[in-house]
Amino acid sequence: MTIELIILGITVGTLSGFFGIGGGTVTVPLLLYLGFGIKEAIGISVMQMVAGSLMAAFIHQKNKTYEMDDIKYFGFGGLAGAMIGGVLVKMLNVSILEWAFLGIVAFTLGRLAFSSPSPTRSEVVNHPLYVAIGSGIGIFSGMLGVGGSILMTPILVSFLGFELKKASAVGLFFVVFTSISAFITFGMLGMLNWYAGVIMAVSSLAGIGLGIWLVHKTHLTHYKQILVFFYILIFSLTAYKLIAG
Repeated sequence: MTIELIILGITVGTLSGFFGIGGGTVTVPLLLYLGFGIKEAIGISVMQMVAGSLMAAFIHQKNKTYEMDDIKYFGFGGLAGAMIGGVLVKMLNVSILEWAFLGIVAFTLGRLAFSSPSPTRSEVVNHPLYVAIGSGIGIFSGMLGVGGSILMTPILVSFLGFELKKASAVGLFFVVFTSISAFITFGMLGMLNWYAGVIMAVSSLAGIGLGIWLVHKTHLTHYKQILVFFYILIFSLTAYKLIAG
């Protein structure tokens, strides 16, 4: 199982850096296939996201992909929301979590498929709105072990006028806040598999830089097409797992 976790960690790290996701959209369904339970898989995913998102945020800040003064407000909202979501995991039925995860992927896929990768409106800068959006997404993030970028990216592109690649980078920055909040909450509730989580977290660091490098080498239109295909794949894998039981 250790080798499988290392390979999964490197793969998730690369995908995380490229797609601007925390990694939960990939990690959770694949861990289910490896035999982990949904709640255990969510805890492992959270640990991986803490390490991966911090590394990615450092790289993007160094590359000046975005201005920290504005986007930090998404993170402030995400802190509280993810903590609430982490508590709800302990209370809700497993099947509710699984179908909620599938619903989020479906929503994201629909928004991305019909949105333009280039801005069609001026970028909205509204700090209270950023906090509100971060709080709402943070709740889903803490509940489902996803960093939140799976929802953040289409919202930024479709409603707030962000360019797609920048939105992906901001979404991954948001994961720093939600993953740390969820990590603390899961730890307090005794819901972390430390062995598997540490292996995933350390392994994912090797792929983060590669993924971000690939983003800058990919044409914007092609990037959107790849992103949509990626969400179709995740949706299909998760749906098959749930339907097959």
